[in-house]
Amino acid sequence: MAIAESRKRANAKWDKENMTTLGCKIKRAQATAFKAYCEDQGSTSNTVLKDFVLGCIGEQDAAFQPQAGGKGPTGVPLAPETMKTAQEAAESSGETVPQFIERAVQTQAQRDKTSLSLGIDPATGGKIGKE
Repeated sequence: MAIAESRKRANAKWDKENMTTLGCKIKRAQATAFKAYCEDQGSTSNTVLKDFVLGCIGEQDAAFQPQAGGKGPTGVPLAPETMKTAQEAAESSGETVPQFIERAVQTQAQRDKTSLSLGIDPATGGKIGKE
């Protein structure tokens, strides 16, 4: 069913009063790579950027939460050095950055589980319960 012209005008008026557009300039090749990354994640660049902004200001919505099928959230902020390291490691292993991060998290979680079973604090390397 077509949207009535009056509804379109009302929506446009509300958007003008309540919404704004954020933007930035980046190189065309970088934009293309980012859009491909978003597509690989099953999302759009708008959704990824919106989720990132909401995460930064502490207003995550349902889209920022882990998705069905075991896929993690999009737009999770990482320190630039961490992201650069992940990109380099992913490239050297022939993975995408999300694939590398997923594998890294799974591997570290298993290591932590093993450490805990041995009574070792995985964050500090010290014995658990040692004062």
